[in-house]
Amino acid sequence: MEIVIEETLAINIFLNLLILKMVSRIIGKKARLCFLSCPLGAIFALIEPMWRLSPLLKICLMICISFIMILISFKYQGFKQFCITLTLFILATFLLGGACQMISQTFGSFPLFVVAIVGFAIFVLVGIVTKVVNHHRRMKKFTYNLTFIDGDKIVKEEAYLDSGNVLYDTITKKPIVLVTYDVFQKFYKDISLISLITKDFNSSSIKNGHYIKINSVGKGTSILIFTVDQLKVEGDERMYKNVALGVSFSGFEKSFGKNVLLHCDFS
Repeated sequence: MEIVIEETLAINIFLNLLILKMVSRIIGKKARLCFLSCPLGAIFALIEPMWRLSPLLKICLMICISFIMILISFKYQGFKQFCITLTLFILATFLLGGACQMISQTFGSFPLFVVAIVGFAIFVLVGIVTKVVNHHRRMKKFTYNLTFIDGDKIVKEEAYLDSGNVLYDTITKKPIVLVTYDVFQKFYKDISLISLITKDFNSSSIKNGHYIKINSVGKGTSILIFTVDQLKVEGDERMYKNVALGVSFSGFEKSFGKNVLLHCDFS
């Protein structure tokens, strides 16, 4: 019986650690003093079945223990943040317990180590989902709707504001907005991709067209720079005149999902 108790205690500590780490990932704050809060929750889970308590009282006690564990593991930063953290902790606990119950009802009883495996699987799954959601949130936060105006040409594109884009035109000293060939062709339809790559075109047909050597986001030997009359940032109604654009073949559109990469100066 002693071995079972020790095994149960160890698995409960492990599951509490997973729950705290899960909450930590979601709220973006590192859990601390887990060596105190995890055993506390594990001891409660171990002795609670010995008490003949009503379901309502059990839930109240679980919330109280969760309350204490959250206060130990996360720095108090206001009542609202505390309530969010506590709610996420309780939901994560029910999520893990619900998954174990579902497996038990489907396949029958199973050893305790399976509970640990199920908990770890859920932890990994929640981690993947959280990473995807955070990436989408970050992309949305730094995504802007732009309107380029050059003569009678009007081009609308979504752009990503990249703090890593610190390219400046060495001739005009202007910040460079990187664009793909697809965007470039909307301004100059008569210049094919092959012509642009081989530089076999009339450069005088491009407004302020020139090449500069670069060693950054648009990595390569040189990059074509040209200008457009105006750039409007939708939403906050910002407008810039004579903006320098650089045609990049770095493939940034695959990473950011946008055909335009704004310079950090446009933040």
